[in-house]
Amino acid sequence: MAEQNHSHTHADNTDSHDRLSAVNASVKRAIDEFEWHPDLTEALYSILVSEAGQSELDVELRKLERIYRDAVYTELIYLLSHLRFEPEEARRHWQSIIQHRDAMHKRLGSSVDVRVALVSYFLQVSRKLQNPKVIELQLFEKTQSSVYWDELTGLHNYRFFKEYLTREIGKSERSSSPLSLVMIDIDDFKIYNDLNGHEAGNEVLATVARLLTGSLRKVDVAVRYGGEEFALILPATPKSGAQLVAERARESIERHSFPHGITQPLSKVTLSMGIATCPVDAREPGELVQRADHAMYAAKASGKNRVHVYGQGVRSYPRTDTSLSGRFRMLAAESHPLTALNISEGGFLFLSDVSLVPGSLADINLVLPDSQKEITMSGRVIHAKEKKKGTFEVGIRVVDLSRNDSALLAGYIRSATQGSRTEGHETSL
Repeated sequence: MAEQNHSHTHADNTDSHDRLSAVNASVKRAIDEFEWHPDLTEALYSILVSEAGQSELDVELRKLERIYRDAVYTELIYLLSHLRFEPEEARRHWQSIIQHRDAMHKRLGSSVDVRVALVSYFLQVSRKLQNPKVIELQLFEKTQSSVYWDELTGLHNYRFFKEYLTREIGKSERSSSPLSLVMIDIDDFKIYNDLNGHEAGNEVLATVARLLTGSLRKVDVAVRYGGEEFALILPATPKSGAQLVAERARESIERHSFPHGITQPLSKVTLSMGIATCPVDAREPGELVQRADHAMYAAKASGKNRVHVYGQGVRSYPRTDTSLSGRFRMLAAESHPLTALNISEGGFLFLSDVSLVPGSLADINLVLPDSQKEITMSGRVIHAKEKKKGTFEVGIRVVDLSRNDSALLAGYIRSATQGSRTEGHETSL
């Protein structure tokens, strides 16, 4: 009987542990997928620093809610307590905090600061706050009123960069889309400062920031990384697209007539830029920055005023060797067998018994080993060359792949590579 009870207890503990792990994973996933709005954070800081009364606070929160919905309460509670909740849950907690504040006011007969009510609520009612960390709002006026912005250039700052890059890499991994990072350094900026003074140097920094921003798409983000260094975060952008963006930005600086630009070694103010892409070059923020930095210094070593791509390749996804079988069909034509040689989430190389015309589209079916699941995609032919008589090597760039099939392909690649990054044939994908 004792053994049986012990067995039940062990099973119960295991079930409890499994449920707790599932809850923790769900919470982590919710936090990872929470869409961060730095503008919302700034707006909430401003409201809190002003020490608005409860009625004024309610009015301002409703205004923000029309724009950001319940994310307002997620960020508000996080700012005040460092507890992170999903938006709907955060709203419910905020409503309960206000009710708790009103109850405390009635019980004590005097006004109660909302921060006091928040701590009381999470300590005594909800019991979620183990290490109270309530913000001293007056400190923001001196230290954090513009926590994510660089005052000189008007760009986001390094603190923003660290948080935003981490979040965007997470999104890139989940959506299986490449993210590119461009690291930028103003060439010979110390010489400019020494010859023309720091005020003139500050003007250059502000102008470079403005020109960089003007060269970007709406989805791109420019950051002042520090000193004369800048960074561009380019979501959903392969290396080829990042090169276009970087070259456009570089040319805008090169063409601009900066005061005293003639005193520079290249007779003008110029930039050196390095590009690295997730996931092909790195999957971690620190490593991605290091790779882009390496490329930037390679640009400087090559003569400055240029863009250098890490590894000098144009792939945006790592390739893994494979031996997948499948079939392809040119649009409105018969299907043909194929044997894949290597594959990534952005394209693959295969052998075929027919030659394909570069630029043409093909529908492709691949059978994944082990699971025997079939994925379907559309691709554009990048190149085709005859390897031996009657056998052609064809490079394909994926142009259409369903979310489900994309997840299956990504899972197969991760399993096949087991963390390694096997370089395949040099195909521009």
